[in-house]
Amino acid sequence: MTTTTTTNSIPASSGPRKSDRWIPWYFVGGFAVMLFANVCLIVFSQTSWVGLVSDHAFEDGNSYNQALSDARAQAELGWRTKVTVAGVMNNEATITVLFRDKVQEPISGAKMEAVLMRNDRDDMDEKIMLDEISPGEYRTRAKVPVYGNWKLRIVAHAQNHDYQVVEDVLIKQ
Repeated sequence: MTTTTTTNSIPASSGPRKSDRWIPWYFVGGFAVMLFANVCLIVFSQTSWVGLVSDHAFEDGNSYNQALSDARAQAELGWRTKVTVAGVMNNEATITVLFRDKVQEPISGAKMEAVLMRNDRDDMDEKIMLDEISPGEYRTRAKVPVYGNWKLRIVAHAQNHDYQVVEDVLIKQ
């Protein structure tokens, strides 16, 4: 029996290829891109709206049953409001609220305030009082630094009852 062995001759390498010396820098570059992206996300998260709806979330949660009971009582009253925002000039708008009861009779003598809020900017919120200009019609002027979508929260106290409603309003020039 005869055995033959073959040997492949592999040329001896003279060291690493020229392109191999860049491999560590690929890792450094990848980490640099990741670090840059993380820094951008951190800066954006610190400078954008935090999404906080209530400063007292724990207390609001504990009194949730009371809030539901108040909402039922408000629904039983049958009071309604019609809100209009018009007369926008020089970054001021006229807010008019018609306040009616179940049978569409005007509700007079209410203490009414409005909070004009932006969804994305807490620093633009404005709390304003409304004056009754005729029975059941309340009006005020409000500063509107920017045009666009706003939330208008109306809070009224009349006839020993509280009433509140939040409406989306579009303020445009």
